[in-house]
Amino acid sequence: MLVVIYGFLIGAFVSLIGGGGASLYLGVLTSQLHIPAPIAAPTSLFIALPALFFGFLTQLKVKNVEFKIGNKMILSAIPGIVIGTVSAKYIPLNVYNWIVGLILMVMGIIVLIKFFRHTESDNNKKDSNWLAISLGLLSGLMVGIGGLSGGATTVGGLTIMGLGAVEAAGTTTYVLWVMSLIGFISHLFTSQFAWTAGLGLMVGAIVGSVITPLVLKKMNYVKINTFLTPLLGVIIFYFGIKMIL
Repeated sequence: MLVVIYGFLIGAFVSLIGGGGASLYLGVLTSQLHIPAPIAAPTSLFIALPALFFGFLTQLKVKNVEFKIGNKMILSAIPGIVIGTVSAKYIPLNVYNWIVGLILMVMGIIVLIKFFRHTESDNNKKDSNWLAISLGLLSGLMVGIGGLSGGATTVGGLTIMGLGAVEAAGTTTYVLWVMSLIGFISHLFTSQFAWTAGLGLMVGAIVGSVITPLVLKKMNYVKINTFLTPLLGVIIFYFGIKMIL
């Protein structure tokens, strides 16, 4: 029962701020279910997929998904995943962590600056297109090289481009579901899965990812964004620090 509760909390959290939650699932699988890390890593991706999918459907229902921007990120992420997977063995882990950590710290600061200055997105359409493509490529590289979901760069980039925190989280759910599906298919041929061990975690995550957007829909989006946007900036900055330390 405790594992189901963990799943619910993770599903709710990633729906709130945007993310895949693979690292959180991994923590529960290894610490609570005692699954070896090499098996827990691809299993966490398997667990995340249904929660992301049902979360995406719910976000779609409450109209929090911006497909135009999301599709650009997905298309640019695919070559990033391929490049990252091929080049992963040539890049030292500490170098990768420093690069991505610094990028996340800068993005977190930008999100906070834009919020406290109350500036609207001042990018023109062309600049926004290039930003979406660049961040999609970076997220793909994170998936391919480090096995990360790329959620922080995706949701942070969407916020920088002018989306509110709620819309950014909804669009990120869509982007990460597609990216995670690609990653899951690739792992099917190379990795072992603990197919039944995380079912309780999966069920809890699905419920959390579905309920959270429905609850937020009944609340004042302006007030939610006022709270979530700075929180999002702080969390992204924190993720960056954690990758470096």
